[in-house]
Amino acid sequence: MNVKRIKPLAVLGLTTLVTTGVLAETSAPFVPEDGRIGYVMTNLFWAVYQTPDGKEECPQGYNDGPREQFAKLFPNHEQMTVEETQLKQEIETWHPTTEPDPLPFYDVEGPLSWGLNLDGEVGPNDFTHPDGTEGIDNEVYRAVGCIIGFRGPDGVEVIFQDKAITDRRYNRMMIELGDVDDLANDDHVTISIYRGLDTLLTDATGLKAMPGGSQRIDTHWGAGLVRHTEGKIVDSVLTTEPVADMVMPWMNLGVPTIQIFRDARFQLELTPTSANGLLAGYADVESYYKQLIRNDSTHHLSNGQISGVSLYKALSRLADAYPDPETGAKTAISTALDVKMTQVYIVHPPGEAEGADPVTR
Repeated sequence: MNVKRIKPLAVLGLTTLVTTGVLAETSAPFVPEDGRIGYVMTNLFWAVYQTPDGKEECPQGYNDGPREQFAKLFPNHEQMTVEETQLKQEIETWHPTTEPDPLPFYDVEGPLSWGLNLDGEVGPNDFTHPDGTEGIDNEVYRAVGCIIGFRGPDGVEVIFQDKAITDRRYNRMMIELGDVDDLANDDHVTISIYRGLDTLLTDATGLKAMPGGSQRIDTHWGAGLVRHTEGKIVDSVLTTEPVADMVMPWMNLGVPTIQIFRDARFQLELTPTSANGLLAGYADVESYYKQLIRNDSTHHLSNGQISGVSLYKALSRLADAYPDPETGAKTAISTALDVKMTQVYIVHPPGEAEGADPVTR
């Protein structure tokens, strides 16, 4: 997926301001009004490092999807019943197991990955960031990086899951920074995570979200999604402290679902009009898989050569955090997502202090 990666701003003295709809430049530090600035999510997808031909990360090629696997598993399917073939595979897709995969599944083998060092360690299974940073934890990428449906720019999941963030109010997640003294450097800021209620302000095409819109906080269905954390800004890059459990709505193709991230944290390059970078943490394996399967039927998965059966086994095998207290099996898998946000004015309910948990209406 071709997205701009975080780089320290070359010139911190030039700051873009939004004033009465006109962009202006100033050499003064940008201090948001009342020390607060909000951003709404416009794009989101799993961070997949990829080379043009895929040979570096996928030397054995790309994985088979449901159609290709069906032909290999049931070469004599015409002499077999529907229950023995199609229904058998469909049942295992919806009720997957961790039994060994009877067919080959290709993990990413390359050394590089986008992401963050989540556990503070450098281990033998960790990736290296393209900028040379070691200890990158992103096992979701290891599982999906050799599946064409997760590779940009034309992968079916890249197109539809990312597009749904802009299109669906259900997915309207936003952050609000507080106690901001300078958007370029500030050793302590507060961060609140909310769900919004409104459509996005876009350009005339309806495809590009524009800064300067407004979003009311969802104080009813979104009250349980509110989270608070702290962070710091260094050279215009915000790094937040982990959020223990972040629940994020993610509807694709009209089916409401959620993702659950443990120890979620943001690393975002900030400007007065945008916040772009990474959301990283540990994705709950069951929620990850259910979000994919509930949103995509086998038909849509086939378009991206995504075998739900094989992918669940890979996610379970590569899971690297939060062991089940009874079985010891890991229940969460490290991940990173490319995230883009645009500036928005967050409208709090009347009489409510900014940064406080919204009162349920």
